[in-house]
Amino acid sequence: MPGAAGCLDRFCRPSSDAVTTMIGMDHAWLTRRRVALASIAVLALLLMIPNVALVVASTHVKKPSWVAASLVAPAAMLLAYFAVLGRRPRLACLLMAPFAALVPTVALYILRYRSPVTEAVVGTVMATNPAEAADFLGPWLWVLVALSLAAGAFAIVAGRLGARAGLQLVSSRRVHTTLIALAAVPVIAFASLQVAASREPPAARLAGGDDVDSRSFRIAQDSYPFGIPLTLGVWWSDRVRAQAAIARTQRFRFHAYRAVHPDRRQIYVLVIGESSRSDHWQLFGYGRPTNPELSHTGHVIPVTDMVSPWPMSIGGVPALLTRRPPQLGLFQPFEEQSVVGLMREAGFDTWWLSNQSPSGDWNSPITVYAEEAQHLEWLTLQKYDSSLPERLAEIVRETHGDLFVVLHTIGSHGNYDSRYPDAFKHFVPTVQDGGPLATDYQRVTNSYDNTVRYTDHVLSQTTDVLERTDAVTAMWYQSDHGETLPTATCAMTEHGHGFRYEFPVPTLFWYSDAYAQAFPGKVATLRANANKRATSADTFATLADMAGVGFPSHDRSRSLFSPTWRYRPRIIHPVWQEGNAWVDYDHADLGNGCELVRGRAG
Repeated sequence: MPGAAGCLDRFCRPSSDAVTTMIGMDHAWLTRRRVALASIAVLALLLMIPNVALVVASTHVKKPSWVAASLVAPAAMLLAYFAVLGRRPRLACLLMAPFAALVPTVALYILRYRSPVTEAVVGTVMATNPAEAADFLGPWLWVLVALSLAAGAFAIVAGRLGARAGLQLVSSRRVHTTLIALAAVPVIAFASLQVAASREPPAARLAGGDDVDSRSFRIAQDSYPFGIPLTLGVWWSDRVRAQAAIARTQRFRFHAYRAVHPDRRQIYVLVIGESSRSDHWQLFGYGRPTNPELSHTGHVIPVTDMVSPWPMSIGGVPALLTRRPPQLGLFQPFEEQSVVGLMREAGFDTWWLSNQSPSGDWNSPITVYAEEAQHLEWLTLQKYDSSLPERLAEIVRETHGDLFVVLHTIGSHGNYDSRYPDAFKHFVPTVQDGGPLATDYQRVTNSYDNTVRYTDHVLSQTTDVLERTDAVTAMWYQSDHGETLPTATCAMTEHGHGFRYEFPVPTLFWYSDAYAQAFPGKVATLRANANKRATSADTFATLADMAGVGFPSHDRSRSLFSPTWRYRPRIIHPVWQEGNAWVDYDHADLGNGCELVRGRAG
């Protein structure tokens, strides 16, 4: 039956037009899949940009193992992420949209500050108002907004393309289940490490910061984008601890009063230095011109023999702010408020301006005291310490009452070359200049001395602000601890080791003509005591007397402004010794090179 055969043949053999249509459909489907797959690959590369920026800009010694870990770890986590959600690529891309939108800002931060986004950065961002954030971004603001919107939109488009193409990155259920199990292993491991760390005493967490577990968690936390949730978790737990500490001290009262009432406005400024050592200050006998401005400033009284009990900020700052007994261990409880609370009780309008971070194991115990101020501002995003006296000038102009202002500087904290603008690159070559001798101790010294020279400028700016008023004004500067610098016999640097140069700290007092008229006896007494063997344990009482504040339990024998001041053994804590061991600094063996301070332990 030819007709039937012909009909059957028509069913079995599609026409050439039909074949062309089917081939076209297959080609379009393949094209959609390829475009969708390419867009997801581009999204993954976009999310890797902050990790590449960190490797390029980091101040770490770039060992091959660190570079590999910093790139391979986030790449592996991204691969696992897209594999786990391989059957739902649209969801995978949508969840990444916020992180894609953050890439331009995060990359800019890393390149500018040479640091990953840590819990300290998160804390600063949370405490920063929109105006300060806009100042940080400057002319890049609208460019970053546009790039962020484009990056976030691209992630959404990539997800939509994947869904329309019916793309499945992993089609096998068995492979999908296996990848989920493998991806869960590092997540569980890192979560376990965090839980275990939270149960350790603070001293153990800080002392053990260089072990394998801590380094592994640090690599994961620094990785983008998966480190962001980890960082947020660390910041939140840190914030909870800080709030608990604030609650323990907020009911404390000194019952302060004004012992003296000048007939005009009073403005007192405490400048807390960072990692500065007195033997690198021209004012204290250093042979280099590291204090060109203060050396020609009148009414400056250097306090030449001041010692900090601790070689790191977490102990050094509370030591000068509070009446905490110097024999107490780093984490033994002490529930009095600081000099900020004292001044607030006495009727001063209290301000805390900080160029450091509000969060982190090292910073939160200090933030507890910063929170005592009626006004608290974090200026970290402004980068350089000159933002502090600039803001002080605004506060002085905008207010009318008596002020007590704390300026917490970043000072000479490493990385040294990032602490001063190019205009203050006076001693060269520096570490940043690079070259085959980039680790030579003289380069480190040059970089460090430039930070001291810049601190000199910041302090001079501060005295200029105070001198331009007709108020009774004074400034007290004191560093939280010293610093170890490499020499021909010592390869170590920075602080926290308990070495000999981490305890003596530069300290000075500046006063206005109006202060000299209001308190001539105080100025004369401080001059008489300025070369005596003092300690940060004397600073609280000294600041109270500087401002003419009294309170029932005030021990004036601790005040350098008092004729009754008397010497006490200067207790210091070479860090990480067992228990709460301490050493009498004036009877210690200071050693040579960078040996630990040794002596009779308490």
